[in-house]
Amino acid sequence: MFLENSIFNVKNNTLIIIDGNDKYKFIQGIISNDIEILKKKKSIYSSILTPQGRFIHDFFITTWNEYFFLECSKNDSEEILKKLNLYKLRSDVKFKVETSFKIYLANYSILEKSTSSFKTKILFFQDPRFKSELTRIYVKEKDSPEFIKNLTLLNEKEFNDLRLKKSIPDFNIDALKNKSLLLEMRFDQLNGISWEKGCYMGQEITARMKYRNITKKKLYGVDINFKSSLNEKIFSKNTEIGQLFSHNKKFGIAYINTNYNVSQSDELICGDSIIKISLPWWSK
Repeated sequence: MFLENSIFNVKNNTLIIIDGNDKYKFIQGIISNDIEILKKKKSIYSSILTPQGRFIHDFFITTWNEYFFLECSKNDSEEILKKLNLYKLRSDVKFKVETSFKIYLANYSILEKSTSSFKTKILFFQDPRFKSELTRIYVKEKDSPEFIKNLTLLNEKEFNDLRLKKSIPDFNIDALKNKSLLLEMRFDQLNGISWEKGCYMGQEITARMKYRNITKKKLYGVDINFKSSLNEKIFSKNTEIGQLFSHNKKFGIAYINTNYNVSQSDELICGDSIIKISLPWWSK
């Protein structure tokens, strides 16, 4: 995804430490994925839902020493902490925001160039949403200048252009909190749902949608032939069939009604621009 020596600082995310003897049991009953995976693998991608199965927050969880790191949007961190403390009751768990790390995204080749001694100072793992596409790296702020000194830092626009070209959703802007459903978001194809674990908040609705196949819309990547305008609504032959979310006038993320035959060759219109939809590479 990235050029060989490029890296991106995820400034909009932060880390929450989850510690305590009950951390596995406690988290298991809250999130959409299986926390027990962390006893075999380094990280998981997951979410918190409403009781009605509506999306609220997504995040990554990985192990570091004897506790969990939960990586989430800074804008969500206060609300996530409130929810964790609300559900805590008598569980032996505690939470705090950790601000001494910087979060980076890069190709794994970046780490192959790092010295073995420096690797012991950082936490890194493959982004669990994809296979071998991105590596997430947590570096102590004091070690960060040494880590990035020979690398090219991408700015927000450069990274966003890459993200949209690769149809990688940012669910802070590519979903509707308290409204979107995980299967609409292809969250299962992003490795964010466990179908084998026990109950969690919103699990019943999510499972029912899967087994009854009643998802009304699905996330797609979008190629845009921009003319002069775009809006939210996507049309096929004057019939509204979807909604455009984030875009850069070249590529975007959209939700398309499942009753529309996506293999049709007719042109889709958004504003006065022509768009083409396709399955995200990671969903195939």
